[in-house]
Amino acid sequence: MRLRFIPDHTNYPFMRGRFAGLGVSFLLSVISVVLFFYPGLNYGPDFKGGIVVEARFVQPADFPALRGLLGGLGVGNIALQEFGSPNDVRIRMERQGDVDVATTAASKKVTDALQKAYPDVEIRRASSIGASISGEQFQSGMIAMGLALIAMLIYIWFRFEWQFGIGAIATLV
Repeated sequence: MRLRFIPDHTNYPFMRGRFAGLGVSFLLSVISVVLFFYPGLNYGPDFKGGIVVEARFVQPADFPALRGLLGGLGVGNIALQEFGSPNDVRIRMERQGDVDVATTAASKKVTDALQKAYPDVEIRRASSIGASISGEQFQSGMIAMGLALIAMLIYIWFRFEWQFGIGAIATLV
């Protein structure tokens, strides 16, 4: 007596659902292409410039309270992120127009609000990310992605057949 989890002879018609699978895949692909153009990609401060403030709190950060505090400052969308320990918070804001003075004022407004609400907070960094730096990051990311696609094409070409490599890369794109 042997214990068998899978019977010796199975007969399940997997190919019966091929049209439904292809239809769902096609529909999801079309939706993703449409969403790429409308409403478009939402580039964060890392790619279009903005403000980054890093703060360390004495207690673990209370994100809902921070969102409530910083949301009422009128500096646009604010993204909060825990990094390192639960006491460390990275605050990212959008660029405040094209004027560096407005960006500096928004950064000061945020740091002042944090220090007023949390007297023991340590502001570790408050910096502005320029559009030129973010443009370089975007370009470097696109080059890295292109090189990765080429490397995958070469691997699939030599491992299988070149037609499969082109099909795989076209699907990834």
